[in-house]
Amino acid sequence: MASSNPPKVSAIEKIVQNHLECGICFDPYKDPKILDCLHSFCKICLQKYQSTNYKDATMLICPVCRKKTQLHQKDVQALKTNFNITSLADQLKLVSLSEDNQWVCKLCKDKNEATHFCFDCPAIFCANCYKVHQQSHTVNTLKDISDGKIASKDRKPKRRPECQTHEGEVMWFYCTTCDVMICQVCTVIDHCKPQHEYIDCNQASSTYKQSLAQLFTPLEETMKKLKQSQATASTMKDNLNIAAKRTMAEVKNRADEIRAEVTAQERRIMDEIQTTLKDRSRKLEEFEQAVSVNLQQIQQSLQSAKDVSKNSLAPDFLAVYSTISQDLKGLRDQNQPKIDPTLSYLRFTPGVCDFSLGNLIKKEPRWELSLRYAEGIGWAVGIDASIPGDEVAVADYRNRRVVIYDTTGHQKKTIDLPQDPVAVAAFKNQLVIVDGTNPVKMYNRNGKKMFEFHTVPHSEVGKTSVNLRSVAVIKDTIMVGDWKRLVITKHRSSDGSLIDTLSVQTKPRFLAIDSKDRVIVSGGIPQQVDIVGVDGGTLVSINPKINSQPVHHCRGVCCDSSAIYIAVCNEDCNTGHIHQYDTQGRFLSCIAQGLYFPCGISLTSDGQQLAVADDQSVKIYNKV
Repeated sequence: MASSNPPKVSAIEKIVQNHLECGICFDPYKDPKILDCLHSFCKICLQKYQSTNYKDATMLICPVCRKKTQLHQKDVQALKTNFNITSLADQLKLVSLSEDNQWVCKLCKDKNEATHFCFDCPAIFCANCYKVHQQSHTVNTLKDISDGKIASKDRKPKRRPECQTHEGEVMWFYCTTCDVMICQVCTVIDHCKPQHEYIDCNQASSTYKQSLAQLFTPLEETMKKLKQSQATASTMKDNLNIAAKRTMAEVKNRADEIRAEVTAQERRIMDEIQTTLKDRSRKLEEFEQAVSVNLQQIQQSLQSAKDVSKNSLAPDFLAVYSTISQDLKGLRDQNQPKIDPTLSYLRFTPGVCDFSLGNLIKKEPRWELSLRYAEGIGWAVGIDASIPGDEVAVADYRNRRVVIYDTTGHQKKTIDLPQDPVAVAAFKNQLVIVDGTNPVKMYNRNGKKMFEFHTVPHSEVGKTSVNLRSVAVIKDTIMVGDWKRLVITKHRSSDGSLIDTLSVQTKPRFLAIDSKDRVIVSGGIPQQVDIVGVDGGTLVSINPKINSQPVHHCRGVCCDSSAIYIAVCNEDCNTGHIHQYDTQGRFLSCIAQGLYFPCGISLTSDGQQLAVADDQSVKIYNKV
């Protein structure tokens, strides 16, 4: 029959790794100090950790859970010692000794087989050394310990911890004012009455164990509620999946009835269902995760508190009582996560006519013209409405200037330029202005020129011909479209230094950048808009149409998180449209018509307004 020792030894090793090894040095604890989060580390490890990461700080962040612990006088030494860990280590040594009869003597040089154990040291030694050692210490044979003949009450109790302030003094009392164990000298010097109140450690231990026990029941009830919430969320997820499958089946059956005429509608609704399912499943999973984390925190803290209350001696218990009590009270009083009971609801409403597949209940936004201003505008070709403070910057080509307007359309500032500007983009409190030639100009909003930069390497300045027609900004990168070279150049916003040059297939007359960092390139006269990847390769091409016919001009472009907006027009006046496409380049709707000759377009920073540079005017559309 196989020996039962290996599993026990494995279990002991696991206990040592999980409970008796420092999480910083991964060695057995040396003078373990406990943090407010109940994690413990060697004192010297915490001191090194503090000096490296939080020197002169009044707090320490736990390297395991990142919870903060306030330090008194910025000193790790002031943290409480976790006597419970040292006591557990001593007890574990006894267990391991009783399971292994092959250990050798720790005292003699002959490495004789160990036969006895001293409860005072603790240490194991052979029969010869035992004769000398037994005179002053409590010693028993390993066999008696293994057979259970030596009861816990027969073992010499562990000495009370000594005061860290007064050498050699035992801590017999507990100061209820400071929540620390103290010695007799402390009662006279540092914790004297009437400023301080103190009681016997045994009395304090009994009283505070009862106090701690009062927190167990409400936390156990909280655990029950959390488990019920967890079960509810799991059931709702199942119901949501069932509802989604049922709804998709209804959609499919309805689609089969009217076949090809509603294929496009079917795909749209199925996508909406999948999006709803994904979004709500994510919310339910996040709720489950929040509940699980909360539950785990309470389980860990509650079990730790119970173990300490049940197994610790009075000094050990009192050393960690205030920390554990504060942790449990915090868990008891914290708000529990709540769940939206409507997340599992999903239904399908069939269309009322034979050729309608039906719709999920959604609110389709509309765009309405809310403001038009044209005072003094020669030809508005470029525009950016994303400036902080709800301002709009317009590149006025014929008047050689950039004009900044407020929300009511009144001019706030005019930046006069030496050349005709063709594009403008806002970057924080700066404006990037392109006029067809190198260099690109950077101005602040007060009209002061900050700096300028070239779109070619320094060695090519003055030698390489360019035609800069467009500009867009993303994060800390400026992108400039060169119509002549068919390239887009990337520059650092801090100084305009050249980062990279991308070749593109469509002339970059207008540029925009979507939420996936893809570049939207509109060619102007070519009836095409390309969605370009980070390497310059064309991912999707869009060919807009008006009345089923290709448009004559593809002009300004802009994006939000879910759609691409393109200004298009034919040669006739008042045939300008603003079309909306999804992120895959599929046509969604025409959101504005009757424009004269739309060029640049831009969304405000909140996405609720669309600004259009329409020849000799600026038009603002509100999403309603």
